[in-house]
Amino acid sequence: MDSTKPDLVLSRIENQVGYISLNRPEAYNAFNLDLANQFLRVLEEFDGDDNVRVIVLKGEGKVFSAGGDIREMLGYVQDGTDRAAYFRAPLAAFGKMVMALRRSPKPTIAAVHGAVAGFAFNLVLGCDMILAEEKTRFSQAFIRVGLSPDGGGTWFLPRLVGYARACELAMLPTEIDAAKALDWGLINWTVPEDSFEEKLGEITAALVNSPKEAIRRTKSLLNSSYDHSLEEHIEIERLAQVENAAHDDFEEGLTAFVEKRKPDF
Repeated sequence: MDSTKPDLVLSRIENQVGYISLNRPEAYNAFNLDLANQFLRVLEEFDGDDNVRVIVLKGEGKVFSAGGDIREMLGYVQDGTDRAAYFRAPLAAFGKMVMALRRSPKPTIAAVHGAVAGFAFNLVLGCDMILAEEKTRFSQAFIRVGLSPDGGGTWFLPRLVGYARACELAMLPTEIDAAKALDWGLINWTVPEDSFEEKLGEITAALVNSPKEAIRRTKSLLNSSYDHSLEEHIEIERLAQVENAAHDDFEEGLTAFVEKRKPDF
């Protein structure tokens, strides 16, 4: 990390889980270029660290993130030199954040609270699984400031909730709570604040104790399913199983099943 810049992203590794925390609480963890670049560096480090088997995304302070930095956007508008400056290098870096999460060979979990708005909503949708405190509120928010969604929002939403609900979320200033997000299939779990960390620990422990290579191939198969016909994808799955069978985890899983014990992957 550049020592001349503040730590806009905090990171730590605990029990083979890599934690990435957005750290601009005074700005409600709004995204800017420096934060994006720090995020990308940490995620790349975790991707290459064999001691990290799961990656968790969190936010410091009262909210997960309010999304884009409205004050920075307004500054560019008032300056008049380039009203769209925020949507050049910064937004390009934000898009890389989403793609980096998708392309990570490791399972990624967004653990969110408070508000999840604008780009933050779509960054979270780029994770493999989402855990939300029950009081969390979700909003695309873009339309409120004269913008259309970015960060993959118009790609994720129709696939997750269907066209009609995607339109509702993206075109209206609609804010939904965690219960509705769960009902609509946008998130995986919602729990009270006092059991949030316990639930997160259960999820990460289950993934840490799973066969690493099979998890990696499963994520790859799910992400590539949009690109193939059913027939093509069945063959790709078969080839993945051939690779899984060559790994020691396969033998351990079979042996543990026969011996009626938990496997040690």
